Amino acid sequence: MHPNSMILMERFRDDYLLSMKGASILDIGSRRFSKHATYKKLFFKDYNYTGMDLEPGPNVDIVGYENIVDMYDVVISGQVMEHIARPWEWLKSLRKYYLKYICIIAPNSHVEHRFPIDTYRYFPDGMRDLFDYAGIKVIEVYRSKGDTVGIGSK
Repeated sequence: MHPNSMILMERFRDDYLLSMKGASILDIGSRRFSKHATYKKLFFKDYNYTGMDLEPGPNVDIVGYENIVDMYDVVISGQVMEHIARPWEWLKSLRKYYLKYICIIAPNSHVEHRFPIDTYRYFPDGMRDLFDYAGIKVIEVYRSKGDTVGIGSK
């Protein structure tokens, strides 16, 4: 995870989750690549962190959406949405996994980096529109450096 994304997720944790110690966190797109840090380091100590990805690997507890069997207090996902073919449907599908909050961090500028595809860049208006389409109540949406952050609830 690049440093700005870590700072933004840490801000989400500190602004919204400090009173929820012990909460369950589902990190969608959690697999660690090379030596990059993951969001786990922000949550493992005080929260019940679970990592999910489409492929097994480091920092992956659940492989595939079909194997998510629990509800989580919070769903987080960073640097994933730009690799989703239909992000409006993907966001809608995530509603069934969380009880309280969702936090999405996606790039608003970056070079193309296909994994396996690279679809969109997101600005605050686009993030708000996607949340609205998915039935996610917008709490906060903002832009920071090369990323846009969307925080919502049911």
